[in-house]
Amino acid sequence: MPPTASNAQLTEAISSAISDLYATVYGHHRTTARTFINDNVVVCVLESILTRQEDVLIAAGAGGEVIDGRVGFQLDTQDEFTAAIERLTHRHVTAFLSANQTTPGVAAELFFLDAAPR
Repeated sequence: MPPTASNAQLTEAISSAISDLYATVYGHHRTTARTFINDNVVVCVLESILTRQEDVLIAAGAGGEVIDGRVGFQLDTQDEFTAAIERLTHRHVTAFLSANQTTPGVAAELFFLDAAPR
């Protein structure tokens, strides 16, 4: 089923909000995002997530440290991420997961939502 206009607007708004959060925390605006919604699941896929400092660490063989920092990022910012999704979807986030890969510098932010409002 093709996305509706309102669904397209919602996915675009979520992508924008998540990439804005990345820009605020990491201080760069290179990150791009694309969001998918299926029933009670929202997935935001981000590209170009790495800062220049992280690129240097990865080149020096410290990719594990970058991933550890990204896990800390999730823990420190999960309330902001969750609030953005709840504000935009008008639904409660029941779980939030984050995954990162240093090569090629991508991430996925995954949100599980409660049942759709009636």
